[in-house]
Amino acid sequence: MLKKLLSLPALFALIFAASVAHAQQPAPAAADADVPQSAADINADMKQKFVAAYGDIMTIQMDYAERLQTVTDQEQATMLQQEAQREMQDAVTANAISIQQYNQIIQLAAADEDLMAELESAIAEEMES
Repeated sequence: MLKKLLSLPALFALIFAASVAHAQQPAPAAADADVPQSAADINADMKQKFVAAYGDIMTIQMDYAERLQTVTDQEQATMLQQEAQREMQDAVTANAISIQQYNQIIQLAAADEDLMAELESAIAEEMES
């Protein structure tokens, strides 16, 4: 489930936007110092924040996917995509996790089957509640 969701274009757009925004910042924020370098660096609190942010992002993505289906103007579609991207970034930071931390967890999960399984399980539990 998570592998399929992790490959969605909106999440990769979020990764791209975060890397561009991060490159424009002169110095990393204090929270960015806690970006995990391996699955072992991801504590339970960070996983919980990731799962909450992930759920919020999926809700935003579904909302904007519906809106985009009714748009015929490319300029309006681009504006909606940018708006969705901003909302997804806000959703991540509203869950007390940095965009860099969120993106790193996605990248680590893609390379670590155990972490992927753990996150899939936590997301499934979150969706049921």
